Order: sequence, then C-alpha cells, then structure tokens
Amino acid sequence: MRTRWHSPFTPYLFLLPAAAILGVFFLGAGVQVIAFSFTRYTAFSGPDYVGLENYRRLLASDVFWLCLLNSFLYLLVTPVLIAISLAAAMVVHAELRLAKGLRLMLFLPVITPTVVAAVAWRILFNEESGLLNAALQSIGLPAIGWLSERPWTLVTAMIVTLWKGFGFYMMVFLAALVAVPRELHEAASLDGANRLQSFRVVTLPTLRPAIILVAVISSISALKVFDELFVTVRGVPITHQTVVPLIYRFAFEQGQYGLASALGILLFLAILAFSVTNLWLSRERTT
Repeated sequence: MRTRWHSPFTPYLFLLPAAAILGVFFLGAGVQVIAFSFTRYTAFSGPDYVGLENYRRLLASDVFWLCLLNSFLYLLVTPVLIAISLAAAMVVHAELRLAKGLRLMLFLPVITPTVVAAVAWRILFNEESGLLNAALQSIGLPAIGWLSERPWTLVTAMIVTLWKGFGFYMMVFLAALVAVPRELHEAASLDGANRLQSFRVVTLPTLRPAIILVAVISSISALKVFDELFVTVRGVPITHQTVVPLIYRFAFEQGQYGLASALGILLFLAILAFSVTNLWLSRERTT
C-alpha cells in the first residue's frame, strides 16, 4: 500500500480559516481597542489622539477604584464555588441510585439562559413581595434591601453567579474524580485510613490540577461579570457594581468610546496579573 506524501504545512492550512477569524475578530479588535484607548473618541467626534489622558482620568477617578474594589470583592465567589462544586461532584460520584437524575438537575442551571435566571432570582429577591424577605419577616427578622442597598446588591449578583455556574464546575470535578485510580483508595483503606483521611491524602492531591483550573476560570469569570449585575440589580448606583458595567456605561450610555477602551485595557491587565499570580502561587504550592 502506497503512503501519500503530505507537506509539513498541511495541518496549518486546515487551521488557517479559524486562525483568520480569530485574527480579524479578536486580535484585530484588541489592537483597535488599544489604539482607541489613546484617543478622545465619542459618538460625535474623533478619534483624536490624547496620549495617556484617558488613563490619567480613570486612575484619578474614585468611581473607577470603587468599581475595581467591587470586582475583587466579587472574587469571594470563587472559594464558595469550588467548595459547592466539589461537594456536588462527590455526591454524584458516590454511585447513588438517583445519581444520574441528580446530575441532570444540578447541571440544569448551566444551560438556563443567564437573563432568565437573573430575572427569576430578581423576583425572589424583591424587597416588597419577594419570597426571601417574606421568609425573613415570618421569623421576626427585618427585610433586607437585596436590590438597592450596599453590600447586598453585590451579594445578590454573587448568588446568581453561584447558582448559574456551579453545575459546570461540578462536571469538571466529576471528570477528575473518575480519573482517580481505585487502587489508591484501596491502598489507603488497607493502611487503616477512614473516608475523611482517604479524601485528604488521596483524592484532594489528585484533584489539585482541577482545583487550580476551576480557580483560574471562575476568577476570570468573576472579574468580568456583567449579565448578573445588569439584569438582577439594574438601576442601582454604578458604585455598587463592578468594572464591566462601568465600561458599558462609558461606551453605550455616555458614548465615550476612548475612555471605555482605556478602562477595558486596565481591566485586561488586572485580570492578566491576577491570573499569572494565581498560577505562580499554585505552582509554588504544588512543588
């Protein structure tokens, strides 16, 4: 049987269409945003080159620093999300009789559109007729301003993020749990380890790459959250929200495209620095 000869460039030809799309719509758009960040570009004028003026305006703005602080406070979602997702994965992995149905139910929020989920939670969090405040008042506690008072507005959006995302990360942990060799658990059992000790000594170290992956992905998602805030707590002051809604306000409400581009670059740099630091610390712990 004759073997056909292929050029070493053949695989790259198959990648060329996807690379072209990514180059135009992602890399090209990124370069354009960087260029706009150095201009005064509004809905009615520009772009006119202004150098670092947009960055100076943002760094001198109290609103920017408050929104950035809120973005990093939103990272509190990450450890809670890891704990809930890992617990759900272990329950599903326990080979219970209803495990398949439970897996479907827990994954259902992931395929629910974010807007639909946020609207449903907004009804639950309604300060006058919502179920949560009604439950609090039924036991003698005061109603909470879930949709209007700080810090509850941020907590409300965090709850929606937790409900919406933990099913996806549960599947990541479930795949990692399936990959743990049974022989390791059997060896730990023969050495007299109970279930908690087996989890701490065998399961947890094996899951460390998955935990790092979930930590990085969920942290990036938390820093660039938008839908949950835009729908669930719409109408609250911008100082109750994170950086991405501030970008939306600059670009689509005020028409300050240059300022919005500069803010997007600053957010990108913050996410990049946080992700690199997170990966570096994770590598130090594993070594």
